[in-house]
Amino acid sequence: MPRYLFIILSLVGGLLFSAHHLHAAEPDHNVDICIYGGTSGGVVAAVKAAQLGKQAILIEPGQHLGGMSSGGLSYSDMGKAATVAGMAREFYERIGKKYNKPLETQLEPHVAEQVFEEMIKEAGVTVIKGEPLQKVLKKGPTIIKLITEKGTRVAAKMFIDTTYEGDLLAAAGVSYSLTREANSQYNETLNGIQLYEIPQVEFGKVNKIGRRKDRRGLWDRAIPLDPYRIPGNPESGLLPLIDAGELGTIGEAAPGVQAYCFRLCVTDQPENRIPIAPPANYDPARYEIVARYIAACEKAGDEMDLRWFTKHDALPNGKFDFNTAYFGLNFAGGNKNYSEASHAERQKIIKAHENYARGLYHFLKTDDRVPQKVREQVSKYGLCKDEFKDNGGWPHQLYIRESRRMISDLVMTEHHCRHKEVAPKSVGLASYGIDIHEIRRIAHKGVMVREGKLLGHTGTRGPYPIGFDAIVPKASECDNLLVTFAISASHVAFGSTRMEPVLMILSQSAATAASQAIDAGCNIQNVNYQRLRTQLLADGQLLDWPSPVKKGQSGVRVITNADQLPGIVLDDSEAKFTGDWSESNGQSSPIGKSYSHDKNKDRGKKSAHFTPNIKQSGDYEVRLLYTWHPNRASNVPVTINSADGEKTVTVNQRKPALIKQVPVSLGMFRFESGQPASISISNTGANGYVVVDGLQLLPVNLAKEERAGKRTSGYP
Repeated sequence: MPRYLFIILSLVGGLLFSAHHLHAAEPDHNVDICIYGGTSGGVVAAVKAAQLGKQAILIEPGQHLGGMSSGGLSYSDMGKAATVAGMAREFYERIGKKYNKPLETQLEPHVAEQVFEEMIKEAGVTVIKGEPLQKVLKKGPTIIKLITEKGTRVAAKMFIDTTYEGDLLAAAGVSYSLTREANSQYNETLNGIQLYEIPQVEFGKVNKIGRRKDRRGLWDRAIPLDPYRIPGNPESGLLPLIDAGELGTIGEAAPGVQAYCFRLCVTDQPENRIPIAPPANYDPARYEIVARYIAACEKAGDEMDLRWFTKHDALPNGKFDFNTAYFGLNFAGGNKNYSEASHAERQKIIKAHENYARGLYHFLKTDDRVPQKVREQVSKYGLCKDEFKDNGGWPHQLYIRESRRMISDLVMTEHHCRHKEVAPKSVGLASYGIDIHEIRRIAHKGVMVREGKLLGHTGTRGPYPIGFDAIVPKASECDNLLVTFAISASHVAFGSTRMEPVLMILSQSAATAASQAIDAGCNIQNVNYQRLRTQLLADGQLLDWPSPVKKGQSGVRVITNADQLPGIVLDDSEAKFTGDWSESNGQSSPIGKSYSHDKNKDRGKKSAHFTPNIKQSGDYEVRLLYTWHPNRASNVPVTINSADGEKTVTVNQRKPALIKQVPVSLGMFRFESGQPASISISNTGANGYVVVDGLQLLPVNLAKEERAGKRTSGYP
């Protein structure tokens, strides 16, 4: 065959081949909005898009809808319940109806999944299950279509990533981070490498149920544990479940995300119970560090029970939500490479988490080194026959606390959580504390430590807005995508925004914004925010919380930004409350927009616990802030745990908390950087209302200057 003829035939054949594939590339679905990820947020986004008259499709790589909200996280973390609005609140109200209640946040997984399926059916949304994302096709910064591993092609005008992993944003070439940023990057204090836990045997006095006066339980403490196979011999190697590597420099950037786990739904009802079977490769030697933990706790005098190994919260119908503990369901280090792994590789990592959990519970049930009481308690519980029926009672969703985090024009940081900065263009509120679980279990100075775990240094200063620009990429990277879980946030801020109600809130806002972008024919970054805001408010979203600075009822300035005051200042919104407290603004507060009181009820059952972050060792004057009144208690017990030990003082709240604009002192106390510190207010024996408005720790030299009139206190 002449060469020129071969070339012509080849060109013709190539054109025919291209034409064939162009035809084959036509989408199987062409919709207005494509939502990838059947999480709680995915369902909300799809339903809201349909309600706004848009054709929506929801793609879920697995076989179930609801993500963690139907996958084991049955005791919901809400933060301030009043901030849960719009469709997120509707979900909990629908759950409530299943139990004949107005609203319910403690739910059975199958009931949650039923509600999500009902919402999808009512909205008429098309759902594709069992099809993980393979790739994304773009034209410039615009996503044209996505293709699943089964070859399904979905074209859309707008796309929403509601996955925990940020898979769609990554496939679309959007910038993201899997690194804990250095504190210096965003001028934060809690980011990067962190070690707040100081292992120690001494824990202080506890009551008959194992709690100190600050409500911290024995089961919460870090106790010194030898991490080496041969105790005291580093050359013998590390025990299983201990990661290799040095601590590093506090505050410096480091890889790693929060530990993952399964949240188990269990029961002690024999007729509905499935025994938790061990993994096929069970080896008790894998849990040697747990055995050493038990031995250390017993040597310290602990009367151990189930609380040492799992937080367990009651659910309806005789069920419980098993969470983690010091040695619980968290498989620290087990999630390495998960975020960037293929769907098939992820299934292996997920199975490894299941095997870890099954092995731990088998160890706790059967090993002679485990106290008999613990063995008996663990043996009482099993998986539920009526939950996760297609998986033998085991949850279908691994708790992905953190994965990819988008990097956009607005990055939410610690400063937004603590009201030092306010994110513009609010699309929803977050309010939960900065809750960061351990990243690594490592050897440090001859003992095991949980690196990355934050303890009581995690309060926000009340609800705060998440800005629109944190849920959309940079326009140059993608102009028709929104992201509602893997939002643009630092590792620290993400520890607060990652809660399920927030995912639903942001997903409703994202679907509304996507619909408006389609109507306006603009890219997502150019949506008219005022128009978006009007629609969100009309649909029941809550976008604002009271301003940091406002006028009190009597015209007196109310300070709500604690950073205006010297020293370490904590508002009552940063306290951990035990019992049912009430929020009030009946009197002008020295700090904050409101204060908390115990309702003058349930003596001895209520407390407020502050855990200040001591950055610099020194002597501090401790000040309790409250609103005074004749109906207050004159004998409020306040317990200070400092480097000096534990001391309880009594405060008369019938007398003013401020004298000549300077707070009354509870005394001078020594606090050491990195060491546990706490101040607790109780209503034990109180003879009136107990009020908590805030706390101030002021270096002694500054306190003396205030009292001498050489500096102003900053109070009204």
